[in-house]
Amino acid sequence: MLADTYNKSDYSIYFISSAAYDHFVHQHGYQTFNCLQFDAPYVMQCAEKFEFSWLNQPMLEEIMLAQVMVIKALKADMVIGDMAPTLKMAAALTGVVHISLLNGYMTRYYAEKRPISKRHKAYTLLKILPLPVAELLTSFGEKLAFKRIQKSFNMLRQKYGLYPLPSYLHELEGTITLICDQPTLFPQKNLPSVYEFVGPLVYEFQEQDNWLIELPADNPVICICMGSMGNWQSLSFLNDPYYSRYTIVTAGDTQNVLAGRHILSRQFVNLAQLLKKADLMICHGGNGTIYHGILNQVYMLCLSSHFEQEWNINAIEKMGYGKSADHFTEITWKAEIAACCICSGNQLVKGR
Repeated sequence: MLADTYNKSDYSIYFISSAAYDHFVHQHGYQTFNCLQFDAPYVMQCAEKFEFSWLNQPMLEEIMLAQVMVIKALKADMVIGDMAPTLKMAAALTGVVHISLLNGYMTRYYAEKRPISKRHKAYTLLKILPLPVAELLTSFGEKLAFKRIQKSFNMLRQKYGLYPLPSYLHELEGTITLICDQPTLFPQKNLPSVYEFVGPLVYEFQEQDNWLIELPADNPVICICMGSMGNWQSLSFLNDPYYSRYTIVTAGDTQNVLAGRHILSRQFVNLAQLLKKADLMICHGGNGTIYHGILNQVYMLCLSSHFEQEWNINAIEKMGYGKSADHFTEITWKAEIAACCICSGNQLVKGR
């Protein structure tokens, strides 16, 4: 969506190659290049455990040098990165403009507190403390963690003659930083002029999913979208015939965990079109997914996989767009789903 804002006659735009997405990129008229990059599934597994050893100096250096080689080979004038931690250094070494895409909660200017994850070992202790004390301790621990992560980067910076940075949040900034969020959801304070809100970069499929026309008109529709790392097993109770009173559409359940007769399983769906018919979305709290829910005014019950999704969910809870379902029992699920899908004969009332 960002690339489409550039005039293709003025720019040659290349995307880093990906087995999963190359076909999609080529279909939209863009070229690809090969470059060493982090193993995304492994990084996500580490994030779930608050493990950041993957940001070690040897790996960072290898990826940074590979990026430098590609920038020089393509004679790039500008590099755009989405949470690409070594790209700031690679851009500095090659003298190119670096545009960084960031979520609002990952800037130095985020106006809210990043709550500690419910999965973190310190959460049990902090939740019994007064909120101001818990927030103070969380902020202090967070600052220490960001400084500790930055040590590997600063060793590289010293080796290659780049100036050191005080924190990992500084490393994520670009020459220009674009915040891909709504300021109402992730407010900022004292943003410098090199920062800009561009809003959520939500892809809209142009193709019509014709099967959506055939969805039963008399059943509430539930959309389930758990992303690539979502825990589908936690939703297996939806196979129970009790839930046949709903039409459930799944997107990306590759293992067919949800396979009841009342469940329509699709690898991909036109989410915007589906949500126009949906009364509820059960999701993982991913950035793109929650904005689809917000734009289509569909309430969300969210099962997170890692702490960044928890920050998304915390933000939509404050705004009334949805809530965390991380600790729901099946009884709670039944009640919450029923509250979102109110039936009166054939009359369907959307929302809560």
